[in-house]
Amino acid sequence: MSHADRFLGRAGVYAAARPEYPAALGGWLGGLGLLAGRVADVGAGTGLFTRLLLAHGTGPGFAVDAVEPNPDMRARLEGSLEPEVAAGRLSVRAGTSEATGLPARSVSLITAAQAAHWFAPVPTLREFRRVLRPGGRILFVWNDWRGVQTPFNAAYREVVAGFSREDGELLSRVPESELPGFMPGGFEVRTFENPVRFTRERLHALAGSVSYLPAPDAPEFSAMTRRLDGAFERYGVDGQVTLTYCTHAFLGRLD
Repeated sequence: MSHADRFLGRAGVYAAARPEYPAALGGWLGGLGLLAGRVADVGAGTGLFTRLLLAHGTGPGFAVDAVEPNPDMRARLEGSLEPEVAAGRLSVRAGTSEATGLPARSVSLITAAQAAHWFAPVPTLREFRRVLRPGGRILFVWNDWRGVQTPFNAAYREVVAGFSREDGELLSRVPESELPGFMPGGFEVRTFENPVRFTRERLHALAGSVSYLPAPDAPEFSAMTRRLDGAFERYGVDGQVTLTYCTHAFLGRLD
């Protein structure tokens, strides 16, 4: 199964449940002047991070090329952001980190949010060198609830561990020690708090959007959601629980 195929049939729950990204991250990028040129958002999924880029991008030279291999996610992204496509601020294309389909030296920033752990370093770096303009930057971002110590985070982790088909922790993001394979010129790190409120239904959808957990049409899905309901009932307040994420941002260079 290809990495893109792991998410076939999950675009709806992905768009409905996955956490957004903190506005402070967009403000930081804008303050550095990185959202005034053309941006390639690689592995854009349903467009959660694309929206942040569009919200903070400024100037006549700004636009986003959203690159996504999964056809379901690509269609949802394009449909939900149709006004931005019509305005010329967004284009959506099929592609991967190894073959974006973008012209050479066409973008000043490459971003990958919740996606770079699926990239093969050598061919990806080759493609980044091809499409980045001189002095261009690379940004990898992950929302990660692991490592945040709250009672509900611990309860959610227990459920995930019981139903994971693979080592989800290894699949969640690129270890910092391996980032030089994508950013050989070095990188800086920023973290942002990102607590997210979940209803029971959104929590179910969140679990269904995760590639290493049972999909919504899998036989094990109902057992998993029953376990989630138990955690929800223990920690929910006014019909919601808080799963606390930390947003990790790695901003690097090629040289």
